Amino acid sequence: MQIVGYSKEFTEQMLRIQSVYEKKHPLAERFTVEDLKNPLLNGRKNIFLAVDNGRVIGFVRFLTRQNFSEYHFHHVWLDIIMGEGADNGLMSLLYEIALPSIVNTTSKFFPAAGTKICVRIADSESEKKDFFSKKGFTHWIDFQYMERDLNREISSHPSPSGLTMSELKPRKPPEILKYLLAEQSCFPDSPLEYKYLHYFFSRPEWKNEGLILASLDPKGNIAGSVMLYPDNTDSSKFHTEEVFVVKKWRKKGLARALLAESLNYLKKEGKDRAFLSVTSDRTSAKRLYEEAGFRFLYKREVMTLKI
Repeated sequence: MQIVGYSKEFTEQMLRIQSVYEKKHPLAERFTVEDLKNPLLNGRKNIFLAVDNGRVIGFVRFLTRQNFSEYHFHHVWLDIIMGEGADNGLMSLLYEIALPSIVNTTSKFFPAAGTKICVRIADSESEKKDFFSKKGFTHWIDFQYMERDLNREISSHPSPSGLTMSELKPRKPPEILKYLLAEQSCFPDSPLEYKYLHYFFSRPEWKNEGLILASLDPKGNIAGSVMLYPDNTDSSKFHTEEVFVVKKWRKKGLARALLAESLNYLKKEGKDRAFLSVTSDRTSAKRLYEEAGFRFLYKREVMTLKI
């Protein structure tokens, strides 16, 4: 058995292992062939595979999210997927192989507050939780996933005076940057990166039906927005993510207006369900979503290790 870097010849085997794992743990993190294009995988250099006689028996991957503030952390999102019958010894080996690469990659980042390795774990993944606990990972937050039945009545909420709703589909660099600057100002602890957004806006599901419903001020600046796009495995389900309002326009009812406008848009488009995620520390946002009719579905625990 040997540990090798990602190679196209192993893609089918790797995704087959992922598929078997997802059937066993249907609420675990998903990974598809389209995700291999994610630039946060560093040109797929952040994937290592355990190969035995030409057969993939497990793999580790990690996404690096850089922060550009000295007050916040870089986040490295790690996952290890094992083939059936593999033991924790192999999981430990893959973890130890990934660590030096994580350290090397993040050492070139902006000198932020530090780096956290993060793992998202579904309730059914008890073995994985035990493994990372023994490696020193501790609970940080939960990602809570919520759903809204679009066949139910949707309350309307007026937008603040002076703002207009607009449908955006950023394509050119200035358009992407304009959105990115507004988003980063609202999520300084975990900002999106330009290279990721550029990739995301090139994904098939975004090109086909995705858009940003934005509220614009008289100068055309983004006051708040919601990103809408179909699920890549279930087209009847639409994601309503990256909900934000810039500081100047908060506490004026804009978030409620954006959510109502988004849900009504999806309903008119014939969609059945709206889906979003919120971290457990954002209690005000969760309350807002519940008021809009979203209901809790499941959670994934996030465990972290500072390095």
